[in-house]
Amino acid sequence: MTKDQILELIRKYSLANAIKYDGKANPNAVIGKLLAERPDLRQQAQEIVPLVRETVATINTLSLEKQIAQLQALAPELLDVSHERRVKQLPPLPGAEMGKVMTRLPPEPSGHPHFGHAYAGFINWFYARKYEGSIILRFEDTNPRLVKPEFYDAFREGYRWMGIDWDREIKVSDDVPLFYKRARELLEREDAYICFCPVDTIKEKRREGASCPHRDTTKETNLGIWDDILEGKYSEGELVCRLKIDMNHENAVMRDPNIFRIIDSPHPFQGERFRLWPTYDFAVALEDYLNGISHILRSNEFASRGELQAYIRDLFDLSQPIIQEFSRVSIEGSPVSKRRIRPLVESGVISGWGDIRLATLSALRNRGIVPETIKEITHEVGMSVAQPIIDWSLILGINRRIIDPLANRYYCVANPVAVIIEDHQSVDAALPLHPDYKERGTRTVHVDQQVFIDGADAQRLTKGDIFRLKHLFNIRVERKGRKGLSCTYAGEDLDAAALKIQWVTNDSVPVLMNVPEVLYIDDKLNPNSLKVEQGIGERPLGTLEPGTLVQLERKGFGIIKSAETKVEINMTG
Repeated sequence: MTKDQILELIRKYSLANAIKYDGKANPNAVIGKLLAERPDLRQQAQEIVPLVRETVATINTLSLEKQIAQLQALAPELLDVSHERRVKQLPPLPGAEMGKVMTRLPPEPSGHPHFGHAYAGFINWFYARKYEGSIILRFEDTNPRLVKPEFYDAFREGYRWMGIDWDREIKVSDDVPLFYKRARELLEREDAYICFCPVDTIKEKRREGASCPHRDTTKETNLGIWDDILEGKYSEGELVCRLKIDMNHENAVMRDPNIFRIIDSPHPFQGERFRLWPTYDFAVALEDYLNGISHILRSNEFASRGELQAYIRDLFDLSQPIIQEFSRVSIEGSPVSKRRIRPLVESGVISGWGDIRLATLSALRNRGIVPETIKEITHEVGMSVAQPIIDWSLILGINRRIIDPLANRYYCVANPVAVIIEDHQSVDAALPLHPDYKERGTRTVHVDQQVFIDGADAQRLTKGDIFRLKHLFNIRVERKGRKGLSCTYAGEDLDAAALKIQWVTNDSVPVLMNVPEVLYIDDKLNPNSLKVEQGIGERPLGTLEPGTLVQLERKGFGIIKSAETKVEINMTG
């Protein structure tokens, strides 16, 4: 074949793979498919691999729509195949104009990002890119007591891991002087006032619909107090600034809400520059306008607050963005709220924000869940207003399908039992790294007269049983004792062996397998949420880099956590 013909083949298979997996082709999968379909090209593998990687990198920059159009023109017969696993796509965005969509990623950096952040973040990113618009990363950091630099970094890293990029980064805390200016306008117009009532009193009066005695304070007095606040003459908890709306409003959020409060805590980036901080609703209402946000795509936990934010924009005659809300995503047995996770971390119940029992992005990554899984679920569930409770079985099922072609196979046995093959001579066995991708090659294992099998397998065997050492040969059990099994060679016939058993040689490495279960059952902490299994694995496991996806045959998928004195694997499930 000519180089041009080879490039055309590569492009066809790259486009088909990209369309299957949400617009992102995997070069290894493309190489495997190409060489499986055209084994005559294997001799040219060294030249083909860089061509595939270059082609995939280019195709992955295209929108899914363009990928489909190109495959339709190049190889329409592959389009149906590529659609076999395609998930439902997010619907068109109301009011969207090409090149004019502006969305935002608006995390509060008070913890680590979780599945819900990735879900909402991907929706906002997807539409910004679909309509060739822009997206900003905006840190809602106006509560200095909660925000920490590590949390800013955690969100940046989490979004990047998801493949979500942004055009501009903003810290809301940088705009506090602008919020001061707007608040002063409200005090001058008597649309706001300073309230000295204790917190409990404010809550009670809002519940009863009773007016605050400070509501009728003159604007001159309020403005004087405002200046005194900025000069540091009041302490935290002494007062708040409130909007003057309606204390009998049907929506309790609208009953003279707080818009500023004093917080005596240094900010990680602003230091002690500010003591008077805007509330979330006041800041976000103005910031969305300042940033030119065209579409607010968010979970409906903010539904009751949306009316207040719109009211604040109307006070200043600011344009209103298009708002589309969807239900907050929950994962069965795993908290996603930072409010619930933080005490677990601080009390030591879990090892940290990346504990593999959690649904934070760092935990999902540590467990071997890949971003494509989250994207597929997001497309499937979409912007549903029903309350989606996602079961781990859905996450793990999709993830297994996606990582199956990526994870090489290895043997590992728990509670190892020795097997002596009495009439066997030492050999070097070549075991395939992946049964479906022969071109990946093999790992070589030296086999002498003794191997080890899983204790559970050994229990099922009795004298006279013939079983197969997988990818090796058959052996017959001659004796079974406390020290293990004595066996003899029993031929190569696959049909003669009732069981096919994975095995490990003397040249093994100790393996620790961390097996996560749900953290909560019926809203109570599950005492068995993390099981640790020990075993031995084949020597090549000890050469793998942390973060490598593997499949331990008959045990499941996992990801290498470390491979130093022993191999530690977080099992994916």
